[in-house]
Amino acid sequence: MTSEMTAAMANRRVRVVPRAYTPYTAAASPMADYDFRVEMIGHASLRAHCRGKTLVTDPWWIDPLAPHSAAHFPPLVHDVDALAAATDILYISHIHPDHFHPRTLARFRKDIPVYIAAHRRKEFRDKIARLGFPVVECPFNEIVAVGGTDFEIAMIEHDYEENAAYDSSVVVRTPDFTLFDNNDCVLAAEKYRWVRENFRVDYAFLGYSPASFFPICFEMDARAKQRLLAASAERRYGDFVDAAMGVEPAVAIPFASGARFLETGERWKNVAFNSAAEATRRVCAAGIRGEVMAPGDRIDAAGTFHQRNAPPPQHVELAAIESYAQTAAARLDGIFPPDPPVRPGVVERFRDYLLDRWRATGSLLPGVRQYVIAYEVGDERFYFDFSKPADTAFARGTPERYDMRYRYPAAGLQRKLDGEIDWDDLHFSRGVAVHQNRYAREFFMMLRSEMLDLG
Repeated sequence: MTSEMTAAMANRRVRVVPRAYTPYTAAASPMADYDFRVEMIGHASLRAHCRGKTLVTDPWWIDPLAPHSAAHFPPLVHDVDALAAATDILYISHIHPDHFHPRTLARFRKDIPVYIAAHRRKEFRDKIARLGFPVVECPFNEIVAVGGTDFEIAMIEHDYEENAAYDSSVVVRTPDFTLFDNNDCVLAAEKYRWVRENFRVDYAFLGYSPASFFPICFEMDARAKQRLLAASAERRYGDFVDAAMGVEPAVAIPFASGARFLETGERWKNVAFNSAAEATRRVCAAGIRGEVMAPGDRIDAAGTFHQRNAPPPQHVELAAIESYAQTAAARLDGIFPPDPPVRPGVVERFRDYLLDRWRATGSLLPGVRQYVIAYEVGDERFYFDFSKPADTAFARGTPERYDMRYRYPAAGLQRKLDGEIDWDDLHFSRGVAVHQNRYAREFFMMLRSEMLDLG
């Protein structure tokens, strides 16, 4: 960063009203007053307010994300129905369930317009429309006025095809402030530069977590797994700092990592998450101001940051999660329902599903033909040899060799096939494990192709 850039940012100072860290508890309050520019709801959900209108991003507000999956941490502090009633516009970045969450969207009036990016494929648009909302598609890299408000928005297309779940970043500009939200959308350097050259960003909400089912649910040597987690963490911290350097905001805020595993027996997965405090330390070391915002924190109408509760320091974060999960045990018992009875024919349904995906995506993902993928679902063993024609690719038993082997609980796979959860939910769920001899990248993309904008 040049000395001129550093001096320019110093002239865009913000004032912070901090609070001391105390253990989290779940406490709801409507917080319906409108003395704010931006307020953190939780995880990847913000609400921005300008001159009587409120725009909300990525509302996932109802725990858990899926059975035996993630819940909010830090816990939410708002009344869900009060928030929904105070919303005028929705922006949804992509189709992942921690951003596009039908159970939360059911709380909103159906006349609220939902703004999304104008992706080439229309599955994401159609899913939202089937919920009853009017959908407004915005061309990439164009500034669009939000009708009846003082908001202007611009959307930027993802740059990571393997996980490109119709993903987008957004700039929200008002007469009083401009924010940039890239949730967990990875962008190339030139797109961050486009944001910087076209907007003077006050608040940049930037992804920083390595959270992924890989390598958490992968069976591998513990030391190798730890090395992969450490490398992933470093890469995402680097992405956070690079994004901040590219956009040059007045303040960079770690974002879209407010979910943790709270169920007994699942909390070990929380080692997958980076620390917001560490992300801010690194961005400050790079010469850009960083602040952590937890649920209920807000930037008021004058631009001052107000914290309800300071975040836990990095060295006590896992202990804070454990403490909160234990105090919330009674509530969690009601959140995580028992698995449904498994109906006959789960394996056959999955076979038909996967072969249909292969037929639909074969021309886009020809590399799938090199893979043998094995499965264990309950007591059943079967595999797919994609070097063979579709009508003979499926076989029961255990293959002589495989590239990857997935172990699924039958109830979890049934939930996916019933449409209750998606593949990301399933892979984060209890009882899932993957053994890898060779990473089958194109197969993984095919498996999740309903969620991806393959182009």
